[in-house]
Amino acid sequence: MSDGKWRVTGSRIVHQDRWIHLRADDCVTDEGAVVAPYYVLEYRDWVELVALDADNNVLLIKQYRHALGDISTELPAGGMDDGETDPVEAARRELLEEAGCAGTLTLLGETRPNAGTHTNRIHIILARDVVKVAEPKDDPHERLESVWVSAAEALGMALAGELTVGMQAASLLRGLVVAGVAQIGLVDDKQVMTQA
Repeated sequence: MSDGKWRVTGSRIVHQDRWIHLRADDCVTDEGAVVAPYYVLEYRDWVELVALDADNNVLLIKQYRHALGDISTELPAGGMDDGETDPVEAARRELLEEAGCAGTLTLLGETRPNAGTHTNRIHIILARDVVKVAEPKDDPHERLESVWVSAAEALGMALAGELTVGMQAASLLRGLVVAGVAQIGLVDDKQVMTQA
């Protein structure tokens, strides 16, 4: 019985620098079809924080995103640095650098940004009782604005598509449910999410 996986018959690096690693694989499916080249992006793992204060307000970050060409509203997030192996510690660093905040952090799980082309994982971190403890890191490459919104407003923004990064919207929904701030249930046989 086949496991459905492809065999790699050749692989080469197309481009690699500090930002991106693009690989081209020559593959054969389990049925013998050749897929070549198949491009794979190798990135470091990322962390995304669902950061809540004591009143269950959600911390969001506004920043310019060049590919978007506009300001993006997002969760505090970032790539794990070289040598970082603990997503919770990476998230603690990101929260402090981006917003000057700290809290009690818990790893909720992971997702994939795009299982078809990306190798990395997204680690979802719930941060509770978040408070400001310092000024954010001054980085001329990132000009960030911290914004606190109610959980209901954050939920509405995610459902309306106002959070511009889809995987972060999914992380927010998961984090709010785990935190007990939102719940998923059935209304008229349709699954809906509401504020708890």
